[in-house]
Amino acid sequence: MIRRPFGAPAAGLVLAVLLTALFPTIRAQAPLADRCVVPASIRDAVVDEFSGERAMVHVQMLAANRGRLPEEFSGAFVETTYIEKEATRAGLSDVKVDYFPASDAWQADEAELWMVQPVARKLASLTQVPAALAAGSASADVEAEMVYVGAGRDEDFARRPVTGTIVLGSGSVGSLFPQAVTAGGALGVLGTGSAGVSANSAGYTLDQIGWQSVSPKDKGGFGFVLSLRQFAELQALAEKGTKVVLRARVRTRRLPYRMNVVSARIPGSDPAAGELLLVAHAFENLGTPGANDNCTGVATVLEAGRTLSRLIATGRLAPPRRSIRFLWVPEIAGSRAFLEQNPTLSRTLLAVLNFDMTGADLKKTDTYLRLKMTPDSRPSYLNSLIGNLLQFVDQTEIRTQTGNNGIFNYRMVPYIPASDHAVFLDAGIAAIQFNHWPDNFYHSSGDTVANVDPTEMKRVGVTAGSAFYYLANAGPLEAQQLAWEAEAAAEKWVAEVARQSVRLLGDDASRLAERDSAMRNKVHGAFARGRGDIESVLSLARTPEVAATVTSLVSTLEVARDAQLRKLNVVYRETAARLGVKPVPSTLTDEERQWALVVPRRVPKPAAADSERSPDPMGPRRGGERTRPRGLPGLSASEVASFVDGTRSVLDIYNLVRAEYGNVTTSNPDFKFAWVITPESPDVELGAVAGVLQGLEKTGTIEMVKRASK
Repeated sequence: MIRRPFGAPAAGLVLAVLLTALFPTIRAQAPLADRCVVPASIRDAVVDEFSGERAMVHVQMLAANRGRLPEEFSGAFVETTYIEKEATRAGLSDVKVDYFPASDAWQADEAELWMVQPVARKLASLTQVPAALAAGSASADVEAEMVYVGAGRDEDFARRPVTGTIVLGSGSVGSLFPQAVTAGGALGVLGTGSAGVSANSAGYTLDQIGWQSVSPKDKGGFGFVLSLRQFAELQALAEKGTKVVLRARVRTRRLPYRMNVVSARIPGSDPAAGELLLVAHAFENLGTPGANDNCTGVATVLEAGRTLSRLIATGRLAPPRRSIRFLWVPEIAGSRAFLEQNPTLSRTLLAVLNFDMTGADLKKTDTYLRLKMTPDSRPSYLNSLIGNLLQFVDQTEIRTQTGNNGIFNYRMVPYIPASDHAVFLDAGIAAIQFNHWPDNFYHSSGDTVANVDPTEMKRVGVTAGSAFYYLANAGPLEAQQLAWEAEAAAEKWVAEVARQSVRLLGDDASRLAERDSAMRNKVHGAFARGRGDIESVLSLARTPEVAATVTSLVSTLEVARDAQLRKLNVVYRETAARLGVKPVPSTLTDEERQWALVVPRRVPKPAAADSERSPDPMGPRRGGERTRPRGLPGLSASEVASFVDGTRSVLDIYNLVRAEYGNVTTSNPDFKFAWVITPESPDVELGAVAGVLQGLEKTGTIEMVKRASK
């Protein structure tokens, strides 16, 4: 697409006239065809107005490592006040702050680590790198000898008692603490580790310090995180037999804490038309906020709100029919509290965009933009709409004057929870996430403004702002356009799933019919997702014309599905012939027949319990992601309960979960987070799916209804 600044002289037109006069045989080139579903009038307005530089200022203001004032914990945080003022200045309406109860917060008032012997030198302090003190550390004022335990294995601790010492290990502080302090009686631990991409390894650079946490018991204890450079120096002294004496002074406390949630909106003209919501989590780490995680998300949402508000106020864009909400929260818990306080949103929200790490410098962080799509249990036109806009951004010169302006790099990836979009999906609302990953500086002292790119924030903001303004005014015509786009994307998806599913057949003749069934189930699952994407446009406009379009396009997708199944049947027969066996249709096992007759149904909660969450039979969440039961690989555990609709049997749910995540890898670095079907990846087990549903039955969340044999 060729664009010129709004209001600038049409220099290209003048040049074309001159060239035509000088060279009569040269003809003016026709405009390039526009393949984006969102009209150019919307896209161009958002591109012109959205300022990556202004978003960068927000990041600079929010990302400073600083000491927290005690009164912030019981009142408003500095970030809260800043977001509230900027949202008001941006022209957004109904800007307010809600406070929600929360557990006490850990606060570090003082922390210093010194080497006393063989030389006196400060190694760490809050005034240098606040992240050096592991969160949760207890107060201490001690001087003790350092003991090196290598990787911290059982045999490493067995070589020398650590009681009364400060333990150094090559693992992370969090992994060393239980055995060294809780079990071994050490006073504290020193370790390395970045909580992000490098897991428990030492971090991306020699001086990077990862965020770590410890959980002291009655005996107390503390942890300091070392950079690779610091660790190597202390390790060398220990291995030479040099006696190292350290002094640690730590002063921490627990303070009453209230969650701060800032909200605002652009009001729509039709309250009955539904709403849209953009969310970003603030307060990623109260002591050491990360620039990319997630000051960039906060900044992107702020600038998107200002952009749309100004375009509407100046008349370049008409006022929207649907309201657009903006939300800044403590991650997951804040979104959940806000949704529970406003239960009507579960019925009025049509779509949610989550902004989590949206401004990474692609070159410095070695990353790319991921668009985490909705899961198969929540199919939506939102996936193809955002995918179409990302393609537009990829093919358009969207730059900033101060940014890196590198080549745009993005991927559409399967649903991955562990952020705020999961909260809205659990409530039945279509939600997706913008996220840069992997990031070499994630959850570490390296997550600074220096590694943020205003161009990336503009690219994400243009995508989101264009999409949501388009949806804010979408009617029957737009619903039909989105249905066509969803069907086209679904055909490609069904074909891709069929192509990759061939790998499941293998060369085991005794399992050929069983693997053929798994292969065909993948295609049926892909079709179900595509059909759901198409049908979801009815939430925007349920007219006879839109309904007819949806019916027609679903029929078209059925033809595409059947064509792929016929191709797979050819492959199956050819494989059977090669292996010298007769191709036979697979049949249900006794276990499958049993679960085909059981239908899980949700049990309505009493009105008084609407704000209470039912116990989770899949165990506690870690940052929003459930602990995975045996037999449910990858991310499949998060989908079992989501497929319960009162009509699907346990077998139906198993087939859908298996189609989505069985024999699938989504997070292997070798595949750069692409969706890949491999026989080596674990399959989903029927017994595991049934077990999760039985757990939900025990908690009273669902009931298992036996239906007549069929």
